[in-house]
Amino acid sequence: MRIDKLRPDSKAVWGKMNINQNLRHLTMAFDISTGKLDPTPVKPPPLPKWLFKFFLLNAKPPKEKAETFAEINTVANNINPTDFETERKNLKKAIEDFCNAPSLVPENKLAGKFKRDDWGKLNYNHTDHHLRQFGV
Repeated sequence: MRIDKLRPDSKAVWGKMNINQNLRHLTMAFDISTGKLDPTPVKPPPLPKWLFKFFLLNAKPPKEKAETFAEINTVANNINPTDFETERKNLKKAIEDFCNAPSLVPENKLAGKFKRDDWGKLNYNHTDHHLRQFGV
C-alpha cells in the first residue's frame, strides 16, 4: 500500500501541508463521502454541475491552489497533528469505513448526484494526488 511508504519525515514536493496535515486532510475527505463530515460548500465554479462533475472525476487536479472545503483545509485552520502513526492509522480506517459503508452521501455539494463509483473515483484521484505530493 502506498500509504505505508510515507514516513514521518516525508516532505512535500509542492504545497504548504506537512505530512501529518496531509494525512488528516485525506481522512477528512473520506469522511465527507461517508457522511461523517458535512462540509460548508465553497463557491461553486461557473459551470453546470454535470460538467464540473466530469472535470472533477476525469481531469488531473492542479498541483497548487486547488479550492477545498474550509473544514478540511488543515493549513488555513492551523490543524497540526503531531502523531504520524495515529494519522496514518486513521486514514487507513477511513478508507476501510468508506469501502464497507452500506451507503454513501448521495450528492456531492459541488458536482451533484454521486454514486458509489463516483465517490470511489474522486477519493482515489484525490488520494493519489496527495500521495504524489509527498513522493509516493
